[in-house]
Amino acid sequence: MKKNVLIKCLVIVGLVLTVSNFAKAQMAQFQALYIYNFAKNINWPAEDAQKELVVTVIGDNELVGELSKLAQTKKIGARKVVVKESATVNGLAKSDIIYLGESKSSNIATLVSNQKGNKTLIVSGKKGHCASGAGVSFVMNGAKLGFEISNNNISTAGLQVSKKLLDLGTEVN
Repeated sequence: MKKNVLIKCLVIVGLVLTVSNFAKAQMAQFQALYIYNFAKNINWPAEDAQKELVVTVIGDNELVGELSKLAQTKKIGARKVVVKESATVNGLAKSDIIYLGESKSSNIATLVSNQKGNKTLIVSGKKGHCASGAGVSFVMNGAKLGFEISNNNISTAGLQVSKKLLDLGTEVN
């Protein structure tokens, strides 16, 4: 009898872990698609038109994988997308977009400070980071992924965002 209960508990734990891993992978897919669409709706500097569009991800291995899959088949205009990964916010190579994962969210102030003067879109995996200088912060609206967007922070970074993208997110300043 105890053996059957133990087996049932192990099966339930296994199912919960499987569903949890699936949900995490699915969230990374959605975030990758959002980031790709953010990139499409930013007016990047004309001098960068022939350069690769570099996306650096800090603290989210799942997202790196999903963005890398997209980068194999998608471009931003004529620009090839290159995905890089970093363990830290310090010493980053030039990036067009930097995603700061929720696990590294305590580093938002350092990241924003380090990127001052660069034409970089900072995207955060944590709600409320637009108040700390991010251009975009992911938020959960119930079970649906959404985003906050700060036109002021994006403009301060020397970039222009399309009205279409502003309308899709929740604009904060």
